[in-house]
Amino acid sequence: MAKYKNGIQGSFSGKIGNMVGANSRGVHYMRSAGKTSKVPSEAQQQNMKIFAMVMNWLKPILKFINIGFQMETDGKTPINRAVGLQLKEAVISDEQGLRINFARAVLSKGILLVSWIREILLLADLILSIKWENPADSVYSSDDDKANFIIYNPVKEKFVVFEQAVKREDKMVELQLPADFSGDSVHCWMGYTSADGKMVSTSVYVGELLVS
Repeated sequence: MAKYKNGIQGSFSGKIGNMVGANSRGVHYMRSAGKTSKVPSEAQQQNMKIFAMVMNWLKPILKFINIGFQMETDGKTPINRAVGLQLKEAVISDEQGLRINFARAVLSKGILLVSWIREILLLADLILSIKWENPADSVYSSDDDKANFIIYNPVKEKFVVFEQAVKREDKMVELQLPADFSGDSVHCWMGYTSADGKMVSTSVYVGELLVS
């Protein structure tokens, strides 16, 4: 219990709320009570580890994430929305360890309609060819929507982003992969941004391909 001396304007000893009153060599002083540190539980430590893994994975494509997760109005930042979605949909923790299921990863989220992948081929000189079919033209699917492609190489831990590579109406694209990707398996996603940049589609996982 705290004790006042000389009324409310005077000194006190003990603790009131988060303030502590004390006396040292006749000098009265107050200080904030120290905070008790709690050691995170095993579950909390695991959650922090998972969160850090996903955050570090997405950081290299933060610019794309800021566009791809711009549409929601929940008060969160685009990167926090993106991380939260991966935690819910794409993180695996089992006897093989902690990892991301790339086929379930979502790198943009929005209302534009997606296209149907018709063909994905690796051509000579590390050219990745992708062909698709579009839904009927509408407010959610316009010929001038811009197609974006993200390639991820887990061996090199490297992303390559092709922003606004072609228009939706082109129905095909040829992407030049880096020379050092040769011999590695890569994962590919596709998504759209409207011509004015205000709308996006939810990304589509195109597939995994061995670059040879």
